Amino acid sequence: MKAKILIIDDSADFRAQVKEYFKMHDLDVETFEAGTAEMGVAKASCVRPDIVLMDIHLPHGNGLEATKYIKEENPDCDVIVLTMLDVEVFRQAAQNAAVTDFIGKSEIYERLLPSVERCLRTVKNKK
Repeated sequence: MKAKILIIDDSADFRAQVKEYFKMHDLDVETFEAGTAEMGVAKASCVRPDIVLMDIHLPHGNGLEATKYIKEENPDCDVIVLTMLDVEVFRQAAQNAAVTDFIGKSEIYERLLPSVERCLRTVKNKK
């Protein structure tokens, strides 16, 4: 069974780029998308993803609040924050929300794949 990754970001172009990036690296995952915090929480409830890629600044709520709701319902879900807002106050808030990793979008090509692969190894061990 493929691992499920939910990408929650208000940019459809960014979500498409991340999906293409995973295809280029032959990740055997099923991807889902949401463009708002509210839609992300609802989609996570239905899909029960193994990994969520979460932006912080989203329409209809913020990504860190959405993370709390997702983790309450699915505590084993890994959440990786991907954000342009790479400042200490958001890093601390993300840590308090029990995210797995915090990646500035400027570092995405260096750090996203290794972070997702670590999460995927954890997912495989749980199943």
